[in-house]
Amino acid sequence: MSKEKIITAIDIGSSKISTIIAALTDNKISVIGVSGNVPSQGIKKGNVVDIDDAVQAISNSLERAERMAGVSVSSAFVTINGSHLETLNSHGVVAVSHQGAEITNEDVARVTEAAQAVSLPSTREIIHVIPRDFMVDGQDGIRDPIGMSGIRLEVETNIIHGSATAMRNLAKCVEQVGVEVEDMVYVGVASAEAVLTDTEKDLGCLLVDVGGGTTSVIAFHEGSPVYSDVLPIGGKHITSDLAIGLRAHMEASESIKIKLSEERESLSPLERDMNSEDLDVSGFGLDMEKVPKKLLYGIIDARLNEIFSLIALEIKKADLQGKLPAGLILTGGASLTSGIERIAKYVLKAPVRIGYPKGVTGLIDEIEGPAFAATVGEVIYGSRLIRSGSLLSFEAGRGKIGNILSRLLEKAKSFLP
Repeated sequence: MSKEKIITAIDIGSSKISTIIAALTDNKISVIGVSGNVPSQGIKKGNVVDIDDAVQAISNSLERAERMAGVSVSSAFVTINGSHLETLNSHGVVAVSHQGAEITNEDVARVTEAAQAVSLPSTREIIHVIPRDFMVDGQDGIRDPIGMSGIRLEVETNIIHGSATAMRNLAKCVEQVGVEVEDMVYVGVASAEAVLTDTEKDLGCLLVDVGGGTTSVIAFHEGSPVYSDVLPIGGKHITSDLAIGLRAHMEASESIKIKLSEERESLSPLERDMNSEDLDVSGFGLDMEKVPKKLLYGIIDARLNEIFSLIALEIKKADLQGKLPAGLILTGGASLTSGIERIAKYVLKAPVRIGYPKGVTGLIDEIEGPAFAATVGEVIYGSRLIRSGSLLSFEAGRGKIGNILSRLLEKAKSFLP
């Protein structure tokens, strides 16, 4: 790229909407505008339930970021989430255009399009087609076949697809703010860009993005995603449990959860049994001034145990038991819940760490926490598409690879007499 380009990412979650505007140059991604914690409205468990409310919340977030950056946004990358998202692995095979000649970008586009030709209901649309492994004339383990000689090209891909209706409703909300959707990015894919290391992806790991209304899961094996799923449960359910247990308002329960989480205690079950320390809740409008921490941990741990038990079932369903030596990487706003690492280790018997976003510079003070992993990852994801020149707008049709191939063919035709 010869000059600076502006890139915008909007993360539309169940509890908050965040926007990042960044300046993209050859060497770095510099954040110039941020809107971190605009309360989400009209979104429940990742899906749009009220278009007018969602449009208003998105507009508020975008305006704050634009004001800080001093630019007007015309297009943006948008995260998509929700339990309607599903994944499958697909195989594609084509003959190389000129036998014995070098494999080109066009061959890669054709074989990826062949892998994309899977049977899906008309109500489903493909979000991502991610190449996992290429084979050239039977030789597997090839990451990038371009420039190699061969006759037969094969690819293993991971396809993430979702409800066409849910995607159109989300796109409609963004477009009503006057912003074109450049692409939709699954939250798990976005967060992975910002928090995972290449070593973790190669060894095998599970990224768990614990949001307000959903928990997004994506598994990596040998450097590529192999399985994704979204659980309709998240941090708001923990807050709701506290509200019921303490007979308190949701706002007070959320504040109590945050105060307890900020202490970041990690006690063993024995230490918790012996722990009689109370938490001061006098400023939260409850009937009591102090609450035993043991009671709070009991409520929080029960819900966390449920979440990770469901994740354990997903690991078993995907046949990934024993294939994730790098363990769990927790990110998302609710990943800072007190005791979450301890419960994850106990239930899943695997190493656990909290993933903080990295990879961008500039005005990052407000977006350094795990809650902004998806938004930061979106910017990194978008920058890679822009640098590779393979970016197409969302409305260009969901068959991105097919559109790229069409453009290549049109360019070739222009040289004909």
